[in-house]
Amino acid sequence: MRLFEASHVFKHDWATVSLANWRKYPNDKTPHVRHVETLNQEVDEATGILKTERLIMVKQNVPTLVRKIFGGDTSYVLEYSEVDPAKQTLVMQSQNMTFSNLLSVGEHIVYMPDPEDPAHTVFTQSAQLKASTALYRLANKVEDMCWNRFKDNAHVGKQGLEQVVFKILAERQAMAMTQIAE
Repeated sequence: MRLFEASHVFKHDWATVSLANWRKYPNDKTPHVRHVETLNQEVDEATGILKTERLIMVKQNVPTLVRKIFGGDTSYVLEYSEVDPAKQTLVMQSQNMTFSNLLSVGEHIVYMPDPEDPAHTVFTQSAQLKASTALYRLANKVEDMCWNRFKDNAHVGKQGLEQVVFKILAERQAMAMTQIAE
């Protein structure tokens, strides 16, 4: 089993960063994410918490031999999230659905205001990657390979989110300029 942990401070407020999270895909930094489908979404009227369940389709860059053995390079991830506007938290849990009997990847992400600077947003990410004992001798190599890919994807994912944040800020500025002109 391999563990991955990362944190990052976005120099933008929580509302903007959490909005960018919902608009993150598609973007040119993460072309491997092909489609995101919202399966269920509801707001708890008592708490105001938004609960969402999404299915994410990912095209993996895998060797030809792996594609032939497993029948393709497309995988699916199930994501559950909760947005608590009162506490200003966005918590996400995801789990791979494809080939999870061979490799299980569970991810936990939290976005929240930076306690030291509420105008910034703290992002924490952890993941557990565990290859099946069915892979026996290859388990450690598979986990290491997937951990490295996960690390690379996490890095470009943050870049993609930052790109979307700047797009939102530009849209807000354009709207403000339009209102001033009127």
